[in-house]
Amino acid sequence: MDISSISGVSMVEEPGSYAESGSNEVDRDAFIKMFLAQLKHQDPLNPMDGSEFAAQLAQFSSLEQLYNVNESLDGLTTLQQDRSQYEVLNLMGREITAEGAYLSLDSEGSTRGGFELETDAECAVLISDENGTPVRSLPLGYLKSGTHEFEWDGESGSGTSLPGGVYQFKVTAVTPYGEQAETTSRMVGRVDRIKLEEGTSTLFMGEIPVKLASVLDIRSAEGKGTTEPADTVDTTTGEVGI
Repeated sequence: MDISSISGVSMVEEPGSYAESGSNEVDRDAFIKMFLAQLKHQDPLNPMDGSEFAAQLAQFSSLEQLYNVNESLDGLTTLQQDRSQYEVLNLMGREITAEGAYLSLDSEGSTRGGFELETDAECAVLISDENGTPVRSLPLGYLKSGTHEFEWDGESGSGTSLPGGVYQFKVTAVTPYGEQAETTSRMVGRVDRIKLEEGTSTLFMGEIPVKLASVLDIRSAEGKGTTEPADTVDTTTGEVGI
């Protein structure tokens, strides 16, 4: 608030006791102190004009209301953030589909992935380790456009069981005309850990961190999804099943 309108005051307080040095703005408490000091030290032979007094009281009233509104908004914002953060705990144990092209191989030695296929095409999945070294190629056969999922048994191309951890995959799709069909990779798995930190929530599918904003589908542990189920491809035969 501008303090230039508070005049005619003879105060003994040190400059800077109400406002920061070089600043023309004061907070609520400083305004009250300066207003009371003005009343205390006004010239009794030339007292403050009534209209000026009323104007300064109106200024204080406006400042008080704005201060209370800001406090209320800050409280509501904090409450909403806390509520949103802890509501995400309901996702623990749920099956989700999220944006990304990673696989989390668990101790059971199997994992799943998914993708969106724009056009009917012959499809295959190339799985690589974290360093980008290919470890397995899975033929999926000829698939219709739409949403599909595949399962990987955790074995390399030579039949060796690979260690658990994070792997990446890439889907290739070729149309009957020899053209590359567009695909979008999806991560599929169960939420087994949730990290709450600095107002943000991060889900984990195994060792893969997943931002809440990247989640596309949520299903119950029994597999009842919020959308139509994806076709599951048998990677041994390339046949599609539900």
